[in-house]
Order: sequence, then structure tokens, then C-alpha cells
Amino acid sequence: MCPEPNEVYGDDPEVGRWLRERLPRHPAPPQLRAAVVRTLNPEVRRPRWGFAWLGPSVAALATAMVMVMWMATGLPSLRSTDPIQQISRAVVTEHARTLTWAQREPDVVPAALPRVMEESGVILNWVFTGDEEIRLVSAQPTYVEGHRGISLGYMDADGHAVTYVIVPSGGVTLPEEGRVQIERWRPLIRRENGFSLILWKDKGMLCAMIAALVSESDLARLKEYFVKVRSQTELSPVF
Repeated sequence: MCPEPNEVYGDDPEVGRWLRERLPRHPAPPQLRAAVVRTLNPEVRRPRWGFAWLGPSVAALATAMVMVMWMATGLPSLRSTDPIQQISRAVVTEHARTLTWAQREPDVVPAALPRVMEESGVILNWVFTGDEEIRLVSAQPTYVEGHRGISLGYMDADGHAVTYVIVPSGGVTLPEEGRVQIERWRPLIRRENGFSLILWKDKGMLCAMIAALVSESDLARLKEYFVKVRSQTELSPVF
């Protein structure tokens, strides 16, 4: 706390009065007042959905973004003739971009979804916004392989970024080889340059979920996230 003018200038009341009248006094900014209240009242706890892990996770995402960008730029430059590999590589790049959109205040993301759906052309009747394990932190319109679509970015409690990309299928057929049974669905699972991808089709759209979760235990976790998102997100049919 700053001393009063009289305390600085001893017993000269005229100088102190002069300073009090002429020196401006500005109110503390809201952030400073909030910090003081938290310091003086440590028993006041933040709301649960403040997510104590969200701040550190965003920092972890920044590091992950650098790694993903480096790995994505290391992909072979020759265009593959395999359409699934082309899509997989494009989704890896999209995943890297999604990391830059992760928001520090993810509560605002659901409110932005109507605008994002309008710009992307992808209509979601409802969407999984998160639970105690994983939460929606970004939503952006995007282009993948020339198709306009939507990217939904999720982040789990350990700071792992998961991207859910939805674009028109464009006649792409997913092969039977590589499909696995996950509850009532049989999506295609691929690994591409250090990333795991789960690919499936829904109502004329090609859907992909990607994360840097490649070990067997990590892949099991990604499958759990797939079930959450797949069962609680509904796409509007494309005509």
C-alpha cells in the first residue's frame, strides 16, 4: 500500500494537502481487485468448471502445437494416390491448426457454434461439449482437401488435444481392413506419423478424430472419447 503524502513529507501539511488535491487516483482494475479478493479470502473456491487443469493444459497445448507443426511439415511432399492416406495427412495438418484455436475460456465456445455451423455448412443438431474427462475448447470452420467443414477441438484433463473434423465425404469409401468394433460402431483406425486417427461416415459426412495418443493404453482412451463424441453428437443429414 502506498503511504499517504503526509507520511512521505513529514509534518509539512501544505505539501501533503497539495499532493492529495492534484495527484490523480485511479481505481484498481477488475483483475487486480479480483486477485486481492482471492488472496484475502482463500476459502472462496473457484467453480468446478473453472477446471484447475485448464490453464496448465493450454500451456501444454502450446508445446504440443510446436511439435505437431514440426511433425506435420515432415510429412512426405509427394501426393499419395491413396485417398485415405491423403485425408489422414490433411487431418493431421488440421489437428495442428486446431491447437492454435484452443480457448482459455471454453465456456464461450457453445455460444459460437451457430456462427461456425453457418460458415462451415455443417449442421449439428446437438454436440458433445464435455464432461469431467474431456471438454470442448474450440470450434472453427475449415477446409480439408478442398471441402468446407468444421473442426471441434477437445482437451482432456491430462492436456491431450483431440480434434474432431467433419467434412463432406466426397464419395470416399472407407475400407474394411483396419476397422474395429467399438461398442455398436465399426470405425476405421489408422496411425499416421505419430498420430492415431478414428475415421467413420455419418449422414453423408466423413468424420475423423485425431490425437497424439498412439500407445495401446492411449488408444483405448481415444476410443472412449470417440464413444462420448459419437453418441452425443448428431449431424443433420446432407441432401
